[in-house]
Amino acid sequence: MPKTRRALPAALVLALAATAATACDAVSNEPKRYSQACGVVVDGSGSAAATKTGFDAKAKLEATLNTFLSDNKCRKTSFAPITKVSQASKCQVSPLDLDPDTSKTADRDRTRKAMRAVALSSALKLLRCAQEQEPGSDVLGGLSRIALTKPSGDDSFDVLVVSDFDQGDPDFRLGRQDLSTAASRGKTIDAFLKSHHKPELSGADIYPVGYGMKYGADTARYDQFNSFWTELLEGRVKARVHTTYR
Repeated sequence: MPKTRRALPAALVLALAATAATACDAVSNEPKRYSQACGVVVDGSGSAAATKTGFDAKAKLEATLNTFLSDNKCRKTSFAPITKVSQASKCQVSPLDLDPDTSKTADRDRTRKAMRAVALSSALKLLRCAQEQEPGSDVLGGLSRIALTKPSGDDSFDVLVVSDFDQGDPDFRLGRQDLSTAASRGKTIDAFLKSHHKPELSGADIYPVGYGMKYGADTARYDQFNSFWTELLEGRVKARVHTTYR
């Protein structure tokens, strides 16, 4: 004769249901993990100084880096300097995971905030090294160096570039080039990329900070400068340039 199953007490049924609901709520309330790959490039040239003629890279980093990392939900974040010869620079800091694995009881938002503070400290350390040991303005080299950390395939890549973009390395000075016409800019870009190589940043999103600040109210020179970099970065490199933090 089969045994008769006894019904669970009503109170126990309610308690089990409440426990299950609480567990589901805990899972649903857990913040979604970040996955965006990001890069930070810092300019250690003389124009990055906190002077009347400089764009104050330190202040720019302190004002924008946390917001950039938070807005773009950056997780794996790498760093690169702009120096006299950026790709050969000895200045470096380690990449960071800004949304690391933690215990289930940890406050993830607080952990992310703390890691963004570490990222700022790392960027400032890199800036100091570039300014003190290898001052220079090889902007394209800095972009090529951060490009080495870009994920393979179609994964997106967000890059904050704290620089005035005044390229000035031993072999190329932007201020000495003829940028007056589209034809002359095209020839200049051809020669520039041939001698310095094109950064592998196709599909990347680039966010400049301090861009073109040296030109101030000189609209004509700024327009030529801007046309040069727009053609190089968007036309040749196939990146997307944003003015969000400029």
